[in-house]
Amino acid sequence: MPNQSITRVNGRVIANAHVTSSYYSKNSLGKLTDKNFVESMLKTKPDQYDKVMLRLFTDTRLYSNDLLDLVMKNGKPFMVNDPNGVFTYKIKKRAELPKIIANFATTVARPGIDGQEFEIVFDKQGFVVNDIISAHRYEQETLVQIVSEPERYQNGFKYRCRAVAASSTDFVNQRFLVIGTEYFKVGNVLGEFTTSFSSLGLFDGHLEVMADVLSQYGVEHTITDWADATKLGMQTDATGNPMDLTYYTLTDPTAEAEKTKIVGWEPTVSRLLRMEMMRMKANMIMWGRQGQTKDERGRSTRMKQGLWQQLHLGNIIQYDRGQFSLNLIRTAIGDLFYNRVLIADRKVKVYTNRAGMELASTAIKKDFNSANFMVSADKFMDGKDRLKQGYAFQFDHYMTTETGPVEFVELEQLNMHATFLELGPNKKTPPIFIVLDVSGQEDSGIREVKLSTRPNMYYQYIPGSVGFGSQQTVIANKDPYSTYIMKDFCGVFLEDPTRTVIIKEYPRL
Repeated sequence: MPNQSITRVNGRVIANAHVTSSYYSKNSLGKLTDKNFVESMLKTKPDQYDKVMLRLFTDTRLYSNDLLDLVMKNGKPFMVNDPNGVFTYKIKKRAELPKIIANFATTVARPGIDGQEFEIVFDKQGFVVNDIISAHRYEQETLVQIVSEPERYQNGFKYRCRAVAASSTDFVNQRFLVIGTEYFKVGNVLGEFTTSFSSLGLFDGHLEVMADVLSQYGVEHTITDWADATKLGMQTDATGNPMDLTYYTLTDPTAEAEKTKIVGWEPTVSRLLRMEMMRMKANMIMWGRQGQTKDERGRSTRMKQGLWQQLHLGNIIQYDRGQFSLNLIRTAIGDLFYNRVLIADRKVKVYTNRAGMELASTAIKKDFNSANFMVSADKFMDGKDRLKQGYAFQFDHYMTTETGPVEFVELEQLNMHATFLELGPNKKTPPIFIVLDVSGQEDSGIREVKLSTRPNMYYQYIPGSVGFGSQQTVIANKDPYSTYIMKDFCGVFLEDPTRTVIIKEYPRL
């Protein structure tokens, strides 16, 4: 593999991936030690292992996956202790207002008239004596006063009430006493000698949710003595030694003489195993489906939900081919933002694929043209020769009152197709639009799940009569092969699927 030099985001550090021979591991290089062995990172810094390896692979272009980048940047992983992957977590929930579950004044035409008291039952204990309550801030002219402490009544709490009347003929309209009507506390009333004050009221709480998303997976590779001795088709160095080591370096071009530091090394077969594990991890956390199955010996195992299946627990909008418009996003996002995020704080990031970027650009252009704007064409033209003119008039974001700024971001994981069946009629991956969080928070509302009692992507080696790098004098057994094994637990979960949206075409298979 040729050396790769890829400038990182900060423009200072360059990462390189090299392939060399294990013959030089303790000779010419002299820098491939136990300290910078990749597996040592796993043992010394297990919490940073995933991010370090993914960053290293991305910088050197050995492997890159924007979905894993997206998941891992959302704070610390959620650590669970149960290998089965079952755990509970809490999400914030607004306090539910007391709701009428029984009305003992249904036979009274004018409840509360002439100061008459009436009784209603709420599903929770939210009010105290002298509280003034209302069901509608705009339309309910006659408010209700609580005149007794709550009494337990079946599954609720019974209160005696009276109308807060401007005259003796005022009463509470029965439409505000219908079962299922919610009430909130406006305040309370105090006189000169009143001793009963109001309470703290209701508090926002948490909803405890159970999730089961952690899966175990692994890869193995066996190298026989015969294959190890064969050099046909194997990459070798100038002296014929097999190129069986991969090492990673960081170069600082701003330093004098461009100082190079070896930050890690591993057997090339280990690097290939690690890359395959990352591919499987990306597929499992995105496309995994929940279900029961069996292993090769008939023992029960379980598959867990990936991000795609969990998104379908949230809001799904489907449209016929050719019917996509910005109104779909306006309506969906606007409804979810309502009573959650202030208009000034609204901002949406829509993850999509290449077909979605094209469709969004076309929809924004159509919406722009329908507004009958007058634009100067020369601002969009380029070229000095009149016969060789070009223009650029494309869109990748827009802004509305309902949504705030809307940005479309291409997610490469959504571009990939494994089979031709996944392609649409035009041989493109069908457009998909995903909104992961509309809460106004910085993260995307998704968390990676790991097993706290096992290291991440841990690596094991079973030696036989032949081992890595050279023939062994003391062998574990007479088997003419050695086996590399790599295993991991991984999962991903949405903190609150109700804040997510999927917009997609009706499938055409």
